[in-house]
Amino acid sequence: MSREPSTATVGGRRWIAIGALVAIVALVTACGGGSSGASPSAAGATSVNVTLQEFAIISAIASVPAGTVTFVTKNTGPEDVHELVVVKTDLGAADLPVDKDGKATEGVPGVTLIGEIEDIAVGETKQADLELTQGKYVLICNIVQTEPDGSLEAHYKVGMRTAFEVTAP
Repeated sequence: MSREPSTATVGGRRWIAIGALVAIVALVTACGGGSSGASPSAAGATSVNVTLQEFAIISAIASVPAGTVTFVTKNTGPEDVHELVVVKTDLGAADLPVDKDGKATEGVPGVTLIGEIEDIAVGETKQADLELTQGKYVLICNIVQTEPDGSLEAHYKVGMRTAFEVTAP
């Protein structure tokens, strides 16, 4: 004698299945792209989230494999326009040569300019794809601005820099 499952049993199993599905979706969303700061993009690039603020550069991760890297860069301010400049160098983040105004000197021996995202306004997010080879890099904001009192404020000099490494692919 075959017995049909009762509506209560079938309905209960449906709710258990729906609950399990919701839990899986929540887990995947919590662990998935963006929370780690790096994720592969559709084109095979690695995406790196970078935050610019007075006066720091915060990369969600400190290293990526060689190849195309998409820097997704947000300026959280609270007041100044910033930029992200990527230089390849064996020098430490605080050891780049500077000019008389405190601006890091780009493109001198031992410091190779790779690329940059200019003029990122407060609250704005911009991105750039850069081809990076294995080695050591420094991410900097190299803006120098005149303050209301007439003094110069060099963002690199006051701390807008961080080391970044590119490993073998």
